Amino acid sequence: MESTRSDRSTAAVKERLRALGLELPKPSAPAGSYEPWRLDRGVGWLAAQLPSRDGRSVMHGRVGAELTPEQGRDAARLAALSALARIEQALGGFERLRGLLRVDGHVASADRFVEQPQVLDGASELFLAALGDRGRHARTAFAAPRLPLDNSIELAITFAYEEE
Repeated sequence: MESTRSDRSTAAVKERLRALGLELPKPSAPAGSYEPWRLDRGVGWLAAQLPSRDGRSVMHGRVGAELTPEQGRDAARLAALSALARIEQALGGFERLRGLLRVDGHVASADRFVEQPQVLDGASELFLAALGDRGRHARTAFAAPRLPLDNSIELAITFAYEEE
């Protein structure tokens, strides 16, 4: 079913998030010498998105050790919120967003932890709830023994947008 222009609006996305008791965080500054996003001919790429609150990363450690799988899902959901905030910043709203294309999810994992796909469902489900069909995406799940700065989750997002 084709979405209407009003379903695609920034206000509609934020209203769907409010219905879930969520709001977009303020995007944090990059942690190094890189751009937070790149846009080129209708395709956008986000730098790694982390679980954060108030511009600070939260929920550190490895899933299956310092964090439970449910806490990992929550961390993935927070990282997805950060990604949505960054997309809004990059595009000046959600009206031009055609849809997500791919999500690469990195999960800091304990040695024998193998439920990375279920953890990353926290992000995928939030994208669908907030964006509807535009939140559908291909996804790859990676297990890492540690992520930079002891983050539990990193999401790298590729999306399509309408050029101005």
